[in-house]
Amino acid sequence: MSDRTAKFSVLCSLFNWMQRSKSSAKKRSKFRKFLDHFCKSGEFFSAIRLILPSLDRERGSYGLKESVLATCLIDAVGMSRESEDALRLINWRKGGAKTGANAGHFSLVAAELLQRRQGMTSGGLTIKELNDLLDRLAFSENRAEKTTVLSDLIKKTNAQEMKWIVMVILKDLKLGISEKSIFHEFHPDAEDLFNVTCDLKLVCEKLKDRSTRHKRQVCACFQS
Repeated sequence: MSDRTAKFSVLCSLFNWMQRSKSSAKKRSKFRKFLDHFCKSGEFFSAIRLILPSLDRERGSYGLKESVLATCLIDAVGMSRESEDALRLINWRKGGAKTGANAGHFSLVAAELLQRRQGMTSGGLTIKELNDLLDRLAFSENRAEKTTVLSDLIKKTNAQEMKWIVMVILKDLKLGISEKSIFHEFHPDAEDLFNVTCDLKLVCEKLKDRSTRHKRQVCACFQS
């Protein structure tokens, strides 16, 4: 299955499972199964860049911290910034009865807001389509353009998927599994090569075959 056909909803299911699981070993095993079943074509980068968004250097900064992202999401769904839901998202850090149980968790507050407008039916967004839209989001030069891209994402997803997309944009998935563990399950030499190159795409392309080891000196040659 390639990134052109693999649905982002499958990746969301992996994220949900990993977030709920308390066992690091089970998380690693589940991630390995995902790679084996849904990345059979050898196209790993498109999925792994979503799993490790903070390490993805191919895509530039989105220029969207929580405060700006909040107003863009509000505008993307056509909501008044003075509405109760909008103020709840804008003031997502604040606790109290008006902000609800998810106060302090931006992505959860956003998902709660979006669920009332999106529902839970997936739009069938593929991993490739998501990456293309995230590229557009990163390259957008102003807030209006970013809002348009977010509106397109909202139309193609459900609230649960948008929750994870928001976390990708903020570059923090909170999966409870380390980058080291992700690298090790992908390939035993992945962490070494990344530490030398800081290039996630190169790591995914050079280490497609987990059974083939790359000596440290081979990894080091990429540094020059």
